[in-house]
Amino acid sequence: MRFRLVIGAMMVCALILAAEGAPLAGAAPKRVYKGKTTQKRPVRITKRGQTLKLRHFTAQLRCKGGSRLVVDESGFVRTPIRGGRFRDVQVGSTDEVFFRGRVTRKVVRGRLRVKDRLHKRGPRCASKWIKFRAHLR
Repeated sequence: MRFRLVIGAMMVCALILAAEGAPLAGAAPKRVYKGKTTQKRPVRITKRGQTLKLRHFTAQLRCKGGSRLVVDESGFVRTPIRGGRFRDVQVGSTDEVFFRGRVTRKVVRGRLRVKDRLHKRGPRCASKWIKFRAHLR
């Protein structure tokens, strides 16, 4: 009896591990879009189902006092797509990223804007609206 319980528990654990590693049968495939901003800097976006995830981009910001700052942004949460459009504001510890646009099967295009501080009491830096276009890869 004890042997059957141990074997049964091992089989349940194996099934759980196999299910976690395998994609869900009804899950939408992940599509990767790569492109450039009007600042000639890279942007990378992924789409799964009816959500987008801004993976990575760089942007040049203007700071108070006339200096410039190039930021390398990543680590965003998913943004829902409604009627082929998206709009989101994501807030970090020292920055805000505004992200909006349209999605078709092959292209994601839109605008983004970044407001940042080098640290909590540091100088304020911001970009104007930056257009981007990313194509399915």
